[in-house]
Amino acid sequence: MNKVALAIEKSIKYWKRFKNREYNLDNLDYKFNMNYSVCMLAANIEAKAIIAYTNTGDTSRILSSFGPECPIFAITENEITYRQLGVAWNITPKLFEHQETIDKLVYLAINTLKDEGYLEKGDKVIIAGGAKVAKDLSDKEANINTVMGGIVEI
Repeated sequence: MNKVALAIEKSIKYWKRFKNREYNLDNLDYKFNMNYSVCMLAANIEAKAIIAYTNTGDTSRILSSFGPECPIFAITENEITYRQLGVAWNITPKLFEHQETIDKLVYLAINTLKDEGYLEKGDKVIIAGGAKVAKDLSDKEANINTVMGGIVEI
């Protein structure tokens, strides 16, 4: 059964399926639109992986719903989220100890993924999720205030 599943999995063209699906982006919230953009960027640059910083798992789950061809590595400091994401399609959760900043966590995650053989020199990786764009704005002052993405070439 495993051999059949692996053979079929390799034959599916996920990026082609992603690009052929029709999305009505007008009626959906900003999180959906931002994660759609992350997947579109990953497809366009043929990213090796998407690294999603997440505390609740929402970012990773939304990304997974688009069915990207590249793996999603959900990096979190939350053990409950780590366990929940273990059963989600195309998500490999990674649990890390608390870091001073999200940037340090992402740096640690990239190095860990390189050490584990998931990433190597020359790979392009999309970073999804992050801190607030305007750190001094409160939630009352800005309904939407989030960083969503970047590109790293290892």
